[in-house]
Amino acid sequence: MPDHQSAHTSTLRLGVAVFATLLTLAAVFYLERMAVLDMAFQSFHILRTGELQIQSGRFGAAGTQFFAWAAQACGLPLKGVLLSYSLGHVLYYFGIFLLTTLGLRQWKWGLVLILLATAMTTHTFYWLSEMPQGLAFLCLILAWQHRKEHVSAIRWWEFPLLIAACVTAFYFHPMVLYALLFCAAYFLLERERSRLKPLYLLVAAIFLATAFVKYKVLKLDWYDAQALVRAEAFAELWPHWFDIPSNRDFLRWCTTDYYMIPLLALLNTAFFIWKKQELRAALALFAPLGFVVLVNVPFHMGDNQFYLENLYLPLGLFVAVPFVFGVLPGLLPEKKHWIPVAVVAAVGLIRIGAAHTPWTNRLHWEQNFLEKTANLEHRKLLLTEAQVPMDTLILSWGTAYEFLLLSALEHPDSARCILVDEASERFDPLLAQPRLFLGEFKNYRFDELPARYFAPKDTSAYVRWKPE
Repeated sequence: MPDHQSAHTSTLRLGVAVFATLLTLAAVFYLERMAVLDMAFQSFHILRTGELQIQSGRFGAAGTQFFAWAAQACGLPLKGVLLSYSLGHVLYYFGIFLLTTLGLRQWKWGLVLILLATAMTTHTFYWLSEMPQGLAFLCLILAWQHRKEHVSAIRWWEFPLLIAACVTAFYFHPMVLYALLFCAAYFLLERERSRLKPLYLLVAAIFLATAFVKYKVLKLDWYDAQALVRAEAFAELWPHWFDIPSNRDFLRWCTTDYYMIPLLALLNTAFFIWKKQELRAALALFAPLGFVVLVNVPFHMGDNQFYLENLYLPLGLFVAVPFVFGVLPGLLPEKKHWIPVAVVAAVGLIRIGAAHTPWTNRLHWEQNFLEKTANLEHRKLLLTEAQVPMDTLILSWGTAYEFLLLSALEHPDSARCILVDEASERFDPLLAQPRLFLGEFKNYRFDELPARYFAPKDTSAYVRWKPE
């Protein structure tokens, strides 16, 4: 078998093994992934409205929300909907992997996708967002470009599709832009694809134009506006961009979870220095460092690891692209490229599996609280953050949706209304309303809830929980 065909076959087998393992983890820990914060909130609203729930204009999320929507449209019970949604996030990536390797025949991008899913991902396997979805979609766009090999091979009608794809990738998450700029810079320095240089410049221009329109022309929603406010820290902190708590946190996490990122970055840099490719070496070293600063300065006081990890995820492409397209071809024959990737993936899968502990602890606390309060006279409860272990709960804003989902798993009639809030006194005027579901952002009458999934029977007043 030729080396090229052997490499393609090995990549495909490795991808199937990796994504099958991730699917297994997604099934085993589906409640840890779905009955938590954003996913609980989105699941609740998909079930309530029977429609997709696109937040902050990130319409690319429809690719994973489809699975939950389709499950409820088919009439699956709540467990089936949540399980489908959890599995759907992995199936989305696996689908892009298959399109890349089988459809576009770009096995090297298949290796990049495997590294993207395993080299850095730790807590973002359990706290899900649009960022990794957008990065995977970006890989699909770039794999399509590589298949063309020359700008003249692109047909006129493909350019509008390319523009739409680039806009979609950006709208998964704005920071996908930086991953694209890095990849474009890397391949612009690569002699082997010099014929595609105009296309890389075009794609970069599309992304930059999309960013300009979003931030300078269109009206921003509160979430994106908040990001711009945080960016003011660059001017406020200069020149103290490095001695900040978020940088120290990142260094600590690199010793416990993200060790593959500095290891691969240093390996890439050393290889390009050895090959006397100074510009690539500088890109491989300073682009990841600069990106970390770009993330950390706005969050200079630190934040929850899972949230910052989500912002760091483009680093996966910053190290995977030079490693797959530069280092491996310079060190190994094509048919053996999969072996180092398999080692990184295996370590990553073990790390991802072990990272379930805090998320399982969080889930167990909520399940135990439901069990402990199941026989109370008044079971519609309002709690303050001071009454719960916030080191376990982490954030409280999603608790109303989380408790509702967890309590209704057994039967819609068992649905419970329980809310933990940092400023719970704001709900005081509503406590006496007997048929009202209190949520963090909006309240709903019981008859507005889908009875097929949530049919709470407790029509007593809310009470403030008083532990015995």
